[in-house]
Amino acid sequence: MIKIIQFNCLLIICFFLICIVYSCAKKEETAEDSNDTSSSSSYTCNGSSTGGGPTIGDVNLEEATYLSTCFGTMLLQMEFKNNSSAQTFAYEYSDNNSCANRGTPTTTHNMCIESISVSSTTVTKPKFENGSAGDNVTGYAVTAKQKHDSSTLYASIYAESSSVFWMEISDSQSEKDSNCCYLFKFTKQ
Repeated sequence: MIKIIQFNCLLIICFFLICIVYSCAKKEETAEDSNDTSSSSSYTCNGSSTGGGPTIGDVNLEEATYLSTCFGTMLLQMEFKNNSSAQTFAYEYSDNNSCANRGTPTTTHNMCIESISVSSTTVTKPKFENGSAGDNVTGYAVTAKQKHDSSTLYASIYAESSSVFWMEISDSQSEKDSNCCYLFKFTKQ
């Protein structure tokens, strides 16, 4: 019964992640279709270096590119420009195997996440490893804005080190809170 509940939670989470990415892609297509060159800059981070990425608890992430593990057919890449912004790419693949083997993505979405703010609120959840919930870890609640439309994103991030962190993310606080796990493991490239 618990496995069915976990699987249903994962399906719901995957649905919301795809909706977020699809929403960003549709907005990006609309901006490109209008030939408004100023709109395309709303998808690009232009922040100045602050010497590091955001601080999660007592771990300072780096101004570097981090690549996630696959969750279903989706893989994420975050390039921290400074401690409050990250150029983010979402890669969608035709199937889980293509994602795991880093094949050619069927769709690529690009956006700038800015105003990254790490709160002191802790979030304890398991890491999603090898297809199921693993060990519990304690990370921190994070909010950020999508530059192109100023909508808020809600995340929880657990940093193992400056080179590895885990994240769950949603466009809804209640949806993020209902997620079962830290879904994406990011590793510095």
